[in-house]
Amino acid sequence: MAIDYGNREKSYELYRKGKREGTWDPDDYDLEGDREDWAQFSEAEQQRFLVTCSGFYDGEEDVTRTLAPYMMALDALPNEEMPFDTVQEEMYLAQQVYEEAKHTDFFSRYFEEVFGTQDTAPYREGGYQEQGYSTDDLYDTADDLMAAIDGGDRTELVYALGEAYLNYMGIVEAQLARGGYLSFDQMIELKAEEMGRDVVLESFQAAIGNVRQDETRHIENGRWILQQLAEAEPDIVADVYEPRIEEYVENRLLADPPFDDQPFDGYERKPIAKQITQYLQDTVDYIGADRFERYGDVRATLEERMAAD
Repeated sequence: MAIDYGNREKSYELYRKGKREGTWDPDDYDLEGDREDWAQFSEAEQQRFLVTCSGFYDGEEDVTRTLAPYMMALDALPNEEMPFDTVQEEMYLAQQVYEEAKHTDFFSRYFEEVFGTQDTAPYREGGYQEQGYSTDDLYDTADDLMAAIDGGDRTELVYALGEAYLNYMGIVEAQLARGGYLSFDQMIELKAEEMGRDVVLESFQAAIGNVRQDETRHIENGRWILQQLAEAEPDIVADVYEPRIEEYVENRLLADPPFDDQPFDGYERKPIAKQITQYLQDTVDYIGADRFERYGDVRATLEERMAAD
Protein backbone atom coordinates (compact mmCIF):
# COMPACT_ATOMS: atom_id res chain seq x y z
CA MET A 1 0.00 0.00 0.00
CA ALA A 2 1.40 3.39 -1.00
CA ILE A 3 2.09 5.92 1.74
CA ASP A 4 -0.01 9.05 1.67
CA TYR A 5 2.82 11.60 1.77
CA GLY A 6 0.28 14.32 2.36
CA ASN A 7 -0.53 12.73 5.72
CA ARG A 8 2.74 11.94 7.42
CA GLU A 9 1.87 10.59 10.84
CA LYS A 10 3.88 10.52 14.06
CA SER A 11 5.48 7.18 13.24
CA TYR A 12 6.63 8.37 9.83
CA GLU A 13 8.06 11.62 11.21
CA LEU A 14 9.97 9.62 13.84
CA TYR A 15 11.21 7.33 11.08
CA ARG A 16 12.58 10.38 9.25
CA LYS A 17 14.17 11.63 12.48
CA GLY A 18 15.78 8.23 12.99
CA LYS A 19 17.37 8.41 9.54
CA ARG A 20 19.15 11.59 10.65
CA GLU A 21 20.01 10.66 14.24
CA GLY A 22 20.42 6.89 14.22
CA THR A 23 23.53 6.56 12.06
CA TRP A 24 26.11 5.93 14.81
CA ASP A 25 28.29 2.81 14.64
CA PRO A 26 29.25 0.71 17.71
CA ASP A 27 32.58 -0.09 16.04
CA ASP A 28 33.64 3.57 16.04
CA TYR A 29 34.39 3.73 19.77
CA ASP A 30 37.93 3.33 21.11
CA LEU A 31 37.56 1.22 24.25
CA GLU A 32 41.16 1.26 25.48
CA GLY A 33 40.54 4.09 27.96
CA ASP A 34 37.42 2.37 29.24
CA ARG A 35 39.39 -0.83 29.90
CA GLU A 36 41.86 1.15 31.99
CA ASP A 37 39.04 2.84 33.92
CA TRP A 38 37.27 -0.48 34.49
CA ALA A 39 40.36 -1.86 36.20
CA GLN A 40 40.01 0.92 38.79
CA PHE A 41 36.55 -0.26 39.86
CA SER A 42 36.47 -2.43 42.99
CA GLU A 43 35.14 -5.97 42.70
CA ALA A 44 31.89 -4.93 44.41
CA GLU A 45 31.54 -1.92 42.09
CA GLN A 46 32.14 -4.09 39.04
CA GLN A 47 29.54 -6.58 40.24
CA ARG A 48 26.91 -3.89 40.73
CA PHE A 49 27.66 -2.20 37.39
CA LEU A 50 27.55 -5.53 35.57
CA VAL A 51 24.12 -6.31 37.01
CA THR A 52 22.68 -3.26 35.27
CA CYS A 53 24.69 -3.80 32.08
CA SER A 54 23.59 -7.43 31.89
CA GLY A 55 19.95 -6.38 32.04
CA PHE A 56 20.60 -4.09 29.08
CA TYR A 57 22.61 -6.61 27.08
CA ASP A 58 20.04 -9.38 27.46
CA GLY A 59 17.16 -6.94 27.02
CA GLU A 60 18.50 -5.48 23.78
CA GLU A 61 18.89 -8.97 22.34
CA ASP A 62 15.42 -10.00 23.52
CA VAL A 63 13.70 -7.02 21.91
CA THR A 64 15.68 -7.45 18.68
CA ARG A 65 14.50 -11.05 18.41
CA THR A 66 10.84 -10.44 19.27
CA LEU A 67 9.84 -7.27 17.39
CA ALA A 68 8.97 -8.89 14.04
CA PRO A 69 5.54 -10.16 15.23
CA TYR A 70 4.53 -6.57 15.98
CA MET A 71 4.89 -5.75 12.28
CA MET A 72 3.06 -8.91 11.29
CA ALA A 73 0.20 -8.01 13.65
CA LEU A 74 -0.02 -4.50 12.22
CA ASP A 75 -0.14 -5.95 8.72
CA ALA A 76 -3.04 -8.19 9.76
CA LEU A 77 -5.16 -5.24 10.95
CA PRO A 78 -7.71 -3.73 8.54
CA ASN A 79 -5.81 -0.52 7.85
CA GLU A 80 -8.89 1.37 6.66
CA GLU A 81 -10.61 0.74 10.02
CA MET A 82 -7.74 2.01 12.17
CA PRO A 83 -7.18 5.63 13.29
CA PHE A 84 -3.55 5.44 12.13
CA ASP A 85 -1.72 4.19 9.05
CA THR A 86 -0.37 0.74 9.89
CA VAL A 87 2.04 0.88 6.93
CA GLN A 88 3.81 3.96 8.27
CA GLU A 89 4.08 2.25 11.66
CA GLU A 90 5.54 -0.87 10.06
CA MET A 91 8.18 1.31 8.42
CA TYR A 92 9.07 2.81 11.77
CA LEU A 93 9.33 -0.60 13.46
CA ALA A 94 11.58 -1.88 10.67
CA GLN A 95 13.97 0.93 11.56
CA GLN A 96 13.63 0.15 15.26
CA VAL A 97 14.64 -3.50 14.76
CA TYR A 98 17.87 -2.27 13.16
CA GLU A 99 18.51 0.08 16.08
CA GLU A 100 17.87 -2.63 18.67
CA ALA A 101 20.28 -4.93 16.84
CA LYS A 102 22.87 -2.15 16.91
CA HIS A 103 22.40 -1.73 20.67
CA THR A 104 22.94 -5.48 21.07
CA ASP A 105 26.08 -5.16 18.95
CA PHE A 106 27.44 -2.43 21.21
CA PHE A 107 26.86 -4.33 24.46
CA SER A 108 28.30 -7.50 22.95
CA ARG A 109 31.48 -5.66 21.98
CA TYR A 110 31.72 -3.88 25.33
CA PHE A 111 31.27 -7.07 27.33
CA GLU A 112 33.93 -8.81 25.26
CA GLU A 113 36.55 -6.06 25.12
CA VAL A 114 36.07 -4.25 28.44
CA PHE A 115 34.39 -6.65 30.86
CA GLY A 116 36.14 -9.73 29.48
CA THR A 117 33.05 -11.95 29.42
CA GLN A 118 29.93 -12.72 27.41
CA ASP A 119 28.22 -14.47 30.33
CA THR A 120 25.40 -12.42 31.85
CA ALA A 121 23.74 -15.17 33.87
CA PRO A 122 25.74 -14.65 37.10
CA TYR A 123 24.65 -11.01 37.23
CA ARG A 124 20.94 -11.55 36.63
CA GLU A 125 20.11 -13.89 39.50
CA GLY A 126 17.96 -12.10 42.06
CA GLY A 127 18.08 -8.82 40.11
CA TYR A 128 15.46 -6.70 38.41
CA GLN A 129 15.22 -9.12 35.48
CA GLU A 130 13.79 -11.69 37.89
CA GLN A 131 11.61 -9.31 39.90
CA GLY A 132 8.20 -9.24 38.28
CA TYR A 133 8.34 -8.50 34.57
CA SER A 134 11.48 -9.51 32.66
CA THR A 135 12.44 -8.91 29.06
CA ASP A 136 12.42 -12.71 28.76
CA ASP A 137 8.63 -12.38 28.80
CA LEU A 138 8.75 -10.58 25.45
CA TYR A 139 8.94 -14.02 23.84
CA ASP A 140 5.55 -14.85 25.36
CA THR A 141 4.28 -11.50 24.09
CA ALA A 142 5.45 -12.40 20.58
CA ASP A 143 3.66 -15.75 20.83
CA ASP A 144 0.46 -13.99 21.95
CA LEU A 145 0.65 -11.70 18.92
CA MET A 146 1.03 -14.64 16.55
CA ALA A 147 -1.93 -16.40 18.17
CA ALA A 148 -4.05 -13.25 17.81
CA ILE A 149 -3.10 -13.00 14.13
CA ASP A 150 -4.17 -16.59 13.60
CA GLY A 151 -7.41 -15.96 15.52
CA GLY A 152 -8.51 -13.30 13.06
CA ASP A 153 -10.56 -11.23 15.55
CA ARG A 154 -9.89 -7.49 15.25
CA THR A 155 -10.53 -6.64 18.89
CA GLU A 156 -8.39 -9.52 20.10
CA LEU A 157 -5.57 -8.41 17.81
CA VAL A 158 -5.79 -4.77 18.94
CA TYR A 159 -5.74 -5.91 22.57
CA ALA A 160 -2.69 -8.10 21.93
CA LEU A 161 -0.91 -5.22 20.23
CA GLY A 162 -1.83 -2.87 23.07
CA GLU A 163 -0.36 -5.21 25.66
CA ALA A 164 2.72 -5.76 23.49
CA TYR A 165 3.40 -2.04 23.05
CA LEU A 166 2.78 -1.36 26.72
CA ASN A 167 5.11 -4.18 27.76
CA TYR A 168 7.87 -3.15 25.37
CA MET A 169 7.84 0.61 24.79
CA GLY A 170 5.74 1.54 27.83
CA ILE A 171 7.52 -0.55 30.47
CA VAL A 172 10.77 -2.12 29.22
CA GLU A 173 11.98 1.07 27.51
CA ALA A 174 10.11 3.90 29.25
CA GLN A 175 10.51 2.50 32.77
CA LEU A 176 13.14 -0.21 33.15
CA ALA A 177 15.72 1.08 30.67
CA ARG A 178 15.36 4.71 31.70
CA GLY A 179 15.74 3.74 35.34
CA GLY A 180 18.90 1.90 34.31
CA TYR A 181 20.27 5.01 32.61
CA LEU A 182 19.74 7.02 35.78
CA SER A 183 21.57 4.34 37.73
CA PHE A 184 24.47 4.44 35.24
CA ASP A 185 24.61 8.23 35.61
CA GLN A 186 24.97 8.03 39.38
CA MET A 187 27.47 5.16 39.46
CA ILE A 188 29.73 6.76 36.85
CA GLU A 189 29.55 10.23 38.37
CA LEU A 190 30.34 8.93 41.85
CA LYS A 191 33.27 6.88 40.55
CA ALA A 192 34.63 9.87 38.66
CA GLU A 193 34.46 11.98 41.83
CA GLU A 194 36.29 9.28 43.79
CA MET A 195 39.03 9.13 41.13
CA GLY A 196 39.29 12.92 40.89
CA ARG A 197 38.29 12.84 37.24
CA ASP A 198 35.75 14.73 35.15
CA VAL A 199 34.71 11.57 33.33
CA VAL A 200 35.24 7.81 33.45
CA LEU A 201 34.17 5.17 30.94
CA GLU A 202 34.01 7.92 28.32
CA SER A 203 33.23 5.71 25.33
CA PHE A 204 30.55 3.86 27.28
CA GLN A 205 28.87 7.15 28.13
CA ALA A 206 29.05 8.37 24.53
CA ALA A 207 27.51 5.17 23.18
CA ILE A 208 24.83 5.05 25.87
CA GLY A 209 23.95 8.62 24.92
CA ASN A 210 23.16 7.37 21.42
CA VAL A 211 21.20 4.40 22.74
CA ARG A 212 19.15 6.77 24.90
CA GLN A 213 18.47 9.02 21.93
CA ASP A 214 17.26 6.04 19.87
CA GLU A 215 15.03 4.82 22.66
CA THR A 216 13.53 8.26 23.23
CA ARG A 217 12.11 7.93 19.71
CA HIS A 218 10.94 4.37 20.43
CA ILE A 219 9.11 5.50 23.57
CA GLU A 220 7.44 8.45 21.85
CA ASN A 221 6.25 6.23 19.03
CA GLY A 222 5.05 3.54 21.43
CA ARG A 223 3.04 6.02 23.48
CA TRP A 224 1.45 7.38 20.32
CA ILE A 225 0.41 3.89 19.19
CA LEU A 226 -0.99 3.13 22.65
CA GLN A 227 -3.10 6.28 22.29
CA GLN A 228 -4.21 5.32 18.79
CA LEU A 229 -5.18 1.80 19.88
CA ALA A 230 -7.27 3.34 22.66
CA GLU A 231 -9.05 5.38 20.00
CA ALA A 232 -9.76 2.21 18.05
CA GLU A 233 -10.88 0.17 21.10
CA PRO A 234 -11.64 2.46 24.08
CA ASP A 235 -12.14 -0.47 26.48
CA ILE A 236 -8.50 -1.44 26.03
CA VAL A 237 -7.53 0.99 28.80
CA ALA A 238 -9.62 -0.76 31.47
CA ASP A 239 -9.15 -4.26 30.05
CA VAL A 240 -5.44 -4.21 29.18
CA TYR A 241 -3.52 -1.05 30.07
CA GLU A 242 -4.61 -0.50 33.65
CA PRO A 243 -4.20 -4.15 34.80
CA ARG A 244 -0.74 -4.28 33.20
CA ILE A 245 0.29 -1.03 34.90
CA GLU A 246 -1.05 -2.38 38.19
CA GLU A 247 1.15 -5.46 37.79
CA TYR A 248 4.18 -3.30 37.07
CA VAL A 249 3.51 -1.05 40.07
CA GLU A 250 3.07 -4.05 42.37
CA ASN A 251 6.23 -5.83 41.23
CA ARG A 252 8.50 -2.84 40.77
CA LEU A 253 7.46 0.49 42.24
CA LEU A 254 6.05 -0.92 45.47
CA ALA A 255 8.49 -3.81 45.87
CA ASP A 256 11.67 -3.75 47.91
CA PRO A 257 14.79 -3.10 45.81
CA PRO A 258 16.69 -6.31 45.02
CA PHE A 259 20.04 -4.93 46.19
CA ASP A 260 20.52 -4.02 49.84
CA ASP A 261 24.18 -3.08 49.59
CA GLN A 262 25.34 -0.25 47.34
CA PRO A 263 29.13 -0.10 46.83
CA PHE A 264 29.02 3.39 45.29
CA ASP A 265 29.20 5.76 48.23
CA GLY A 266 26.52 8.45 47.92
CA TYR A 267 24.22 6.49 45.61
CA GLU A 268 20.58 7.53 46.09
CA ARG A 269 17.59 5.47 45.03
CA LYS A 270 14.91 8.03 45.87
CA PRO A 271 15.61 10.45 42.99
CA ILE A 272 15.48 7.52 40.56
CA ALA A 273 12.20 6.27 42.03
CA LYS A 274 10.72 9.76 41.77
CA GLN A 275 11.76 10.10 38.14
CA ILE A 276 10.49 6.71 36.98
CA THR A 277 7.16 7.47 38.65
CA GLN A 278 7.02 10.61 36.52
CA TYR A 279 7.89 8.56 33.42
CA LEU A 280 4.87 6.37 34.10
CA GLN A 281 2.70 9.44 34.53
CA ASP A 282 4.00 10.73 31.18
CA THR A 283 2.85 7.52 29.49
CA VAL A 284 -0.57 7.73 31.13
CA ASP A 285 -0.90 11.39 30.15
CA TYR A 286 -0.01 10.63 26.54
CA ILE A 287 -2.71 7.96 26.34
CA GLY A 288 -5.12 10.25 28.22
CA ALA A 289 -5.22 10.35 32.02
CA ASP A 290 -9.00 10.78 31.99
CA ARG A 291 -9.30 7.30 30.41
CA PHE A 292 -7.86 5.65 33.53
CA GLU A 293 -9.89 4.74 36.60
CA ARG A 294 -7.03 4.25 39.08
CA TYR A 295 -3.83 5.48 37.47
CA GLY A 296 -4.84 8.83 36.04
CA ASP A 297 -2.73 10.30 38.86
CA VAL A 298 0.10 7.83 39.37
CA ARG A 299 1.75 9.48 42.37
CA ALA A 300 -1.54 9.85 44.23
CA THR A 301 -2.36 6.19 43.66
CA LEU A 302 1.10 5.11 44.83
CA GLU A 303 0.78 7.19 47.98
CA GLU A 304 -2.63 5.67 48.63
CA ARG A 305 -1.25 2.17 48.15
CA MET A 306 1.73 2.77 50.42
CA ALA A 307 -0.49 4.26 53.14
CA ALA A 308 -2.75 1.22 52.98
CA ASP A 309 0.23 -1.12 53.34
